[in-house]
Amino acid sequence: MKMFERIKHCYQTAVVIELTILTISLIYLTSFESRQQVLRNMEHILRFQSSMSKNGGNVNVTRPHILLIVADDLGYHDVGYHGSRIKTPNIDKLALSGVRLENYYVQPLCTPTRGQLLTGRHQIHTGLQWLLWPSVPHGLPLENPTLADKLRDAGYATHMVGKWHLGFYKKEYLPINRGFQSFFGFLNGHSDYYNHSTVYKHMEGYDLFEGDQPANINKYEGLYSTTLYTQKVRDIIFNHNTQKPLFIYLSYQAVHSPMQVPARYINLNKRVKRGKYRTYAGMVTCMDESIGYIVDAMKERGLWDNTITLFTTDNGGDTDLGASNWPLRGGKGCLYEGGVRAVGFVHGAPLGTQRVGTVSNELIHVSDWFPTFINLAGGNFSGTQPLDGFDQWKTIK
Repeated sequence: MKMFERIKHCYQTAVVIELTILTISLIYLTSFESRQQVLRNMEHILRFQSSMSKNGGNVNVTRPHILLIVADDLGYHDVGYHGSRIKTPNIDKLALSGVRLENYYVQPLCTPTRGQLLTGRHQIHTGLQWLLWPSVPHGLPLENPTLADKLRDAGYATHMVGKWHLGFYKKEYLPINRGFQSFFGFLNGHSDYYNHSTVYKHMEGYDLFEGDQPANINKYEGLYSTTLYTQKVRDIIFNHNTQKPLFIYLSYQAVHSPMQVPARYINLNKRVKRGKYRTYAGMVTCMDESIGYIVDAMKERGLWDNTITLFTTDNGGDTDLGASNWPLRGGKGCLYEGGVRAVGFVHGAPLGTQRVGTVSNELIHVSDWFPTFINLAGGNFSGTQPLDGFDQWKTIK
C-alpha cells in the first residue's frame, strides 16, 4: 500500500507540473491549431484526474484496462461509419474518436480467428483450420497459453462473456481453465438467442455455462442473449476491484444465425429494406445499443479513461442472411476480401489525443493482438510457442 501511495503521489505531482507547462504554453502560442491541441491535452488530463477522484484515487494508473469486443459475422459495410443505413451510433462514436483499422485482416471463419486472437499463432500451428463442430473431440491445444493466461499472470482480473467455440470435450479446454477467472456464455458455434439451445445433426442440448457448469435454465431461458451478455459484463464492471487492471473478453453471439431479435430493434431500421435484411439490421443495432450500456458502466466506475477498447469481427458477413461486405467481394467462409477483411478499430485515452479520429492503413492481422496486449500490459512471453503475430502498438499509437 505504501508503494501504491508513492506512485499516486508521484503521478499527482507530475500532473501539476504538466498542467503548469501547458498553461504557460497557451500564453505564448499564437497558432489556433496549436492552442486547440494544448486545450485537448489539458482536457484529457483533467478528465483522468476526475475519474481517479470518483474512486478515492484507487485507479490503476500504470496499465490500461482492456475491453475486447468481438462481433460474430458482422459485414464490412454494416456499420454507420462505413456508410451503412443500419443504426450503429455507439460503434460509430467509438470508431470516429479512435483509430479505425482499414487494412485489418482476420480468418474467413470463427474458430480459426478466435484461436489466433487468443494465442497469436496461425491456425496451421494449432490445428484449428476449420470450424469445431459440437461432436469433434478437439480444442485449442493446451500447450498454447492464451491471452487471458498471460494477462492473469501480469496481475489482471480476467473475465469472458459470450461465445467460446474453441473446444470443450474435456474440462481442461473450457474457458475457466484457459486463463479466465470467470466465464458466462456458450461453448459451440451457434445457439438459439432465447432458449440457449444448440442443434447440430443428431445432437441437441442446452448450451449456456457459468464457469464449468451449466447455467440455471429457469433463470435465463427467454432472455435475449445480446442483452443478457451485456448485463453480465456490467455486473463484472460494477463488482470489479478498481485497484486491479481489468481484462474483459466480450464475444457476442450477434449477429450470427439464427436470425432473432426483439421487434423494436427491427422497427428502428425502417430505412433498411424489409425481410432478412431488416432483421439482420435489428440484431446489429441491438448489439450497438448494448455496447453503449457497457461504456456507460465503465464511465460510472471511473474506468473508461484508462481503458483500451478493441472492436473486431471474427470474419466477413454472411450475405445469405442479410449482411453486406460492399465494396468487397465475397463473404464469410471465403478468402476473397469480403471474407477476411474485417471491421475493426481501437479506442481509448491511452492512445493519446493526436490519434483521436484517425485512420490506420497499415497492415494488421488478428494474430497481432496477442503480443500487442501482452506488451501493453507489462506481461511476459515465458512459456509461449513461437508467435506469428507482431506488437502493433507503435503502429496504432
